[in-house]
Amino acid sequence: MEINGLPAHPLLVHLVVVLLPLSAAGGVMVSIWPAAQRKLGLLVPLGALVGMLAVPLTTRAGRDLARHFGNPPFIAQHQSYGNQVLPWAIALAATTVLQWLVLRRPRTTTSTALRVAMGLAVVVSAVGTVVIVALTGDSGARAVWGNR
Repeated sequence: MEINGLPAHPLLVHLVVVLLPLSAAGGVMVSIWPAAQRKLGLLVPLGALVGMLAVPLTTRAGRDLARHFGNPPFIAQHQSYGNQVLPWAIALAATTVLQWLVLRRPRTTTSTALRVAMGLAVVVSAVGTVVIVALTGDSGARAVWGNR
């Protein structure tokens, strides 16, 4: 897969490594800071959804790039981590969308326990997403630039 004659993977990966961690940070802020709930609103779930949708495209482009180079063994760890990004991205998108829906309802119609549970679910999915994106990015950078 190419974009304007360039391998698509290094270009698409920026959507994933920017949107998912930013959405994760925003989701955590919305979970613990009431002012963030008002200010970030739809931006957090929207960013998480776009980031999630970018993962399969990025993964496919990465597989195409690996095949182009004959599937070198030094990218095996990167591919292994990369295959774990989508489930975490789905979890982040789902929890931030659900949290946004819950927080839009008046406080009188939602229990504090539900709001806290949603916040905890967002924090767990955010931490998992950031960790796997960082591990994937680091292993990819090492495969290209560092110790193979």
